Amino acid sequence: MTSVDNRIRQTPLQAALTACTSSFLLVFAYSCGFNLLLLAPSIYLLQVYDRVLSSRSVDTLVMLTLIVCLAVLAGALLDTVRRAALTRIATWLDDRLRHVVLWATFEYASQVNSSRANEAYRDLGTLRQFIESPISTLLFDLLWAPLFLGVLFFLDPLLGGIGTACAILLFGFALMGEITTRVPLAQAASAQARSFSHLWHALNSLSVIRALGLINGAVRQVHNDAEEAKTAFQTAARRTERVQALARPTKALAQVLIMGVATWLVLEEQRNPGIIFASSLLFGRGLAPIEGVAGGWRTISSMRDAYRRLAEVLATAPATQPHRLRLPEPVGYLSVSDVSYCPPGGNAFVLKGVSLRLLPGECLGLIGPSGSGKSVLGHLIAGLSNPAIGCITLDTIGVATWRRAVGGSYVGYLPQEIELVGASVAEAISCLTDPDQTEVIRAAQMVGMHEIIMRLPKAYDTEMSEATSRLRPGQRQRLGIARACFGRPRLVVLDEPNAHLDYKGEQILFNAIESLKADGTTIVVITHRTGILPVTDKIAILEDGMLSAFGRSQDIFERHLRRPQINASR
Repeated sequence: MTSVDNRIRQTPLQAALTACTSSFLLVFAYSCGFNLLLLAPSIYLLQVYDRVLSSRSVDTLVMLTLIVCLAVLAGALLDTVRRAALTRIATWLDDRLRHVVLWATFEYASQVNSSRANEAYRDLGTLRQFIESPISTLLFDLLWAPLFLGVLFFLDPLLGGIGTACAILLFGFALMGEITTRVPLAQAASAQARSFSHLWHALNSLSVIRALGLINGAVRQVHNDAEEAKTAFQTAARRTERVQALARPTKALAQVLIMGVATWLVLEEQRNPGIIFASSLLFGRGLAPIEGVAGGWRTISSMRDAYRRLAEVLATAPATQPHRLRLPEPVGYLSVSDVSYCPPGGNAFVLKGVSLRLLPGECLGLIGPSGSGKSVLGHLIAGLSNPAIGCITLDTIGVATWRRAVGGSYVGYLPQEIELVGASVAEAISCLTDPDQTEVIRAAQMVGMHEIIMRLPKAYDTEMSEATSRLRPGQRQRLGIARACFGRPRLVVLDEPNAHLDYKGEQILFNAIESLKADGTTIVVITHRTGILPVTDKIAILEDGMLSAFGRSQDIFERHLRRPQINASR
């Protein structure tokens, strides 16, 4: 496989890390210098005992001291520089990946798993924090632990053997801690996530919970999950304590053995007395990164899991970040051509060979029994998913392409479940764009919400959470319709727009649809309530995912709905 093929197959995360290769090599070079300079104190002790004490030369002592002081200061400088470099690498990675991770998170949530997508966004922060943390520098130092242990072997094989045996034991204890705590920690994380999830859902349904007297049950549910998480955390903590109870005395005993053996070598083999202190320093320096990595093994494991999840989510994103195409404003010709659709993970088509066409300014009423595929077809017409077979175009360009190119500027959508997203009422209506106050007010007036919004504490600047608590379901639905109509879209899909509307609300909806039609907007209305059908120009009937009837509203009324007068229900 060529290098070009490799670059094409890389995820954005892999490409970003590859771009940091030279920076990581520079950090490794700094680490080389830092760890080599850490040998200076040990060499200093050996030289003091070997040269200064035998010659009783003050000048030699002063020169050795100055050289070692410079070496220590240089090492400290290199350590500071490499930590700063890692911080800059982490910041650069975060800046480069933040946008594409956000985009991929939404794509992954819509296509695969929303909870895993939520984790992936946090995983980017976990990766950045790991690179900035001291544990990452310890990983670079870990590569030099064999050097210090090797110097111990150079001083005496017995000293090197003690140091190596201790390092192996500490690493074994770290591995034991990872294996014994993996299951309880996973159970604790799962239970804690359930506890927060149940609390969040309870708080968002507080009025219903109070009305039905379910507060005690909700509290018990959240508390039981929290207790399960606490028990699992305590199990992991006890196992960690047992492992640490073995690891702490192991290092202390090894330190005593090192100094004892070094002293014995001085006494029995007339070795340089400096070997006592030098071996102790080398042993401590060699074991420091091993001990640090062992203590931070849980952090390393969390980073590894975060990287795996992030790479999986980013695999759903394209190699380059999405960009906005410059497309001309559509006129409004909607074409649904032989569309079939099978949901992800399903094995049966919920839509089969659906075809219909609408001219600019026409309104289609899409009706049918529950489960016939009406909302699925509306979802596809709005460009939120792609059909498995066939195509849906707006002015010969796929609706999904319009949505990717210009967002929701030309395609408005009202889902069945009204979720008003935004910091304020104005942001919720303007689809999280920089709100044009004139357009926001025009959309609100179209659905008769302007006066109601003006009575809110801060009018259009009222926080959405406060506005939601003050507005009735029908008013929230009208806000959703205003959002779908914001910005003069060329295609609007309304799924059950009159589900929560009273008679007055339906009249306002009629007027809004008539206004959209007069403006040349193509409209698709999905409904179970036939009272809205008189405002339509065409009607389509779905049954079992197939189009059983499609034509002018008057004809469909006469042939299928047995309503001879289209205006009878006005």
